[in-house]
Amino acid sequence: MAKSDTNQTVLIIDPSGVITRVLTVMLTELGWGPVETVPTPVEALTQLREKRFGLVLTDWATEPMDAGEFMKSLRADAALAAIPVMIVTGNPDPSQYILANDAGADAYALVPFDVETLALKLDQIRLRKLLSPS
Repeated sequence: MAKSDTNQTVLIIDPSGVITRVLTVMLTELGWGPVETVPTPVEALTQLREKRFGLVLTDWATEPMDAGEFMKSLRADAALAAIPVMIVTGNPDPSQYILANDAGADAYALVPFDVETLALKLDQIRLRKLLSPS
């Protein structure tokens, strides 16, 4: 997504400080930011209700709910439902991709990935939003 997009603020949900730092650097390199981080989806839902974000990146394996459960909560809330979400996971099981898609994820990536892959995923989100009915 280009820098001209109105909201480049990103929320990362991941308990690992290493992963959040790497993603923050990559997102910043691509022109996204500011980037905020929270360790749990519960904290993320609170943050999302208090502040506007243009993108959420979340690990699949989070506690106390996984990304699928988080997505159900997010998509059920009319004020939050349109926020794009990218799910990242270290689990190569193809069924995870299907679960993420069924949960309403806008993009999905298997870690590790590089900045070029992240850029492609962000473009995928932008195109998906442009082509979706209003």
